[in-house]
Amino acid sequence: MESRRAPATVSSRRSLVADLVSTNRVHSQQELIELLRTQGFSVTQATLSRDLEALGATKSLDPGGSGAHYIVPSESNTSLRAQGSQQALVRTLRELLLSAEYSQVMVVVRTPPGGAQFLAGHLDRSGRFDTLGTVAGDDTIFLVARSETEAKKICNDLVALAESGT
Repeated sequence: MESRRAPATVSSRRSLVADLVSTNRVHSQQELIELLRTQGFSVTQATLSRDLEALGATKSLDPGGSGAHYIVPSESNTSLRAQGSQQALVRTLRELLLSAEYSQVMVVVRTPPGGAQFLAGHLDRSGRFDTLGTVAGDDTIFLVARSETEAKKICNDLVALAESGT
């Protein structure tokens, strides 16, 4: 039984295309069609072409110039964005993290009143934690991890980042 389902909508498919292109070196549309098929999406080459155009995808030379792979504009400066997001996350954790604890796959993060949504946004944008979802209230954030081991790691990492500033 699958634990993840995505609706068969244009938005969902395009989001998946962007994710696949940013996490894999996809060299051809046929390769991308196969990756989509493994995720439960069956598309034609014409539909995929429209999706890639709508996403603004282009091809970038592989290191060494041996070929080219697809990129979407938002990933063209990924390393700089990730570095900035990590620095912002650390600053925000240092300012707002009051506590973090976990139970099974749930991580509960406490902030001062009004700080939860701000911190949750930084957690999501950082891409540092592999979670199923994040929900923020006024002073509490719930993160759902993929396993109890991952929940413990997230909890420990949040506290370590807040304490060390690195």
